[in-house]
Amino acid sequence: MKRLFSSASLRRVLLVRVALPVLLILALILSAGQALVSHFIEERMQRDLRLVARAVYLPISQAMARNDLEQMQNNMASLFGITEVYGAYLFDADGQPLISFGVVNPTQAQAEDALLKTLSGEFDQYEQIRGRDVYSFFMPMFDEVGQPNGLLQVTRRHSDIDQQLRRLAYGSWGGFLLTSLLILGILVLTHQRAIGKPLERILRSIQRVEAGEHHHRAAEEGPSEMRKLASGLNGMLDAIQQAEAREEQQRLEREMIAERLRQTETLAALGQLSAGVAHELGAPLSVVDGRASRLQRRLTDSKDVKELEDIRHQTARMTSIIQQLLSYGRSSRAKLRQLDLYALVSRAESLIETEGFQVELIPGEKAMLLGDSLSLEQAFVNLLRNACQACPEGPVKMHWSVDDQIHIIIEDAGPGIDPAIKEQLFEPL
Repeated sequence: MKRLFSSASLRRVLLVRVALPVLLILALILSAGQALVSHFIEERMQRDLRLVARAVYLPISQAMARNDLEQMQNNMASLFGITEVYGAYLFDADGQPLISFGVVNPTQAQAEDALLKTLSGEFDQYEQIRGRDVYSFFMPMFDEVGQPNGLLQVTRRHSDIDQQLRRLAYGSWGGFLLTSLLILGILVLTHQRAIGKPLERILRSIQRVEAGEHHHRAAEEGPSEMRKLASGLNGMLDAIQQAEAREEQQRLEREMIAERLRQTETLAALGQLSAGVAHELGAPLSVVDGRASRLQRRLTDSKDVKELEDIRHQTARMTSIIQQLLSYGRSSRAKLRQLDLYALVSRAESLIETEGFQVELIPGEKAMLLGDSLSLEQAFVNLLRNACQACPEGPVKMHWSVDDQIHIIIEDAGPGIDPAIKEQLFEPL
């Protein structure tokens, strides 16, 4: 049963688990009500027959006292005009029939047995008269002194009662069938409009998201339960989208960390290489520069002196390149100390001016900072060199301001950093 309902549609579940129990309860109520109504109708039809018999009792008893047979026949015949009487029979004190109206007549034995029962008063019963099922009501007849002198029997066909009850049953169950069909139709229509269509909209939204429309959201329409379901679906999709965004952000951060690690490893390897190069080339370069210096002092030919000057210049250039490699590749082991900002930037300005660049230094208020003098000086020189190279015609200005932090500003009139190489701004060249 669980497997059956697990694969059934919601409409079928509603019909089986909601509509069917309700209809079964209604059927039980209808059946009980029909039994009560049938009993009431049967009693009413029996009561009508008894009332008819009692209505003609007095005229018939008076006619019997006068021995007026014609009057008795007229009174007995009048019973058939009042109600659906099947038979009317009048017997004397010996059980002999006096007047009979009906398709079939009771037997002598039935009449004698009824006379004995009327000694206790009137009574009724279901019986068969010559094979016909009838309901009979018996009333004893008395003479003027109160002695029994006859019997009045009025009958009604049992089939008439059954027919009334059958019509009632057909009408009741027919109405129940129509009501059941109406309830089922209303349930199906209500399900389609209140549940089916909102569920189909939510299903289509899920299919659109599954097809790639990740920004699509379900419309929060319909009953409150459907709106809550759509809201829950939208919340889940938002949570998934946020989780994907966080995952993408974490992936980018991991890539950045990996790139920085790669650069760190590259710089470490470059430091080791630079140390080796400095060790291997430092001494030969010093020898070359020393020999060229001595030769330069001995020679007098200006052409030879110029060539030796070029040699020393290139030697100094190679020494500078080695020092730059060392500064990029090694971690600074210098001890941090308090530095005068003005003295620091002044040295950087002097060094950059030896390279032929002009910088306008605008002194600010006195400030001290904690740092490595050589590293900071090299950083300022590099920034000033870049500014001068970007704006060879000037002006290049350097100034600072102090609040909670020290802000050192280098201004130039250059075109700015090309966006294509902006991501490589802090990469060593």
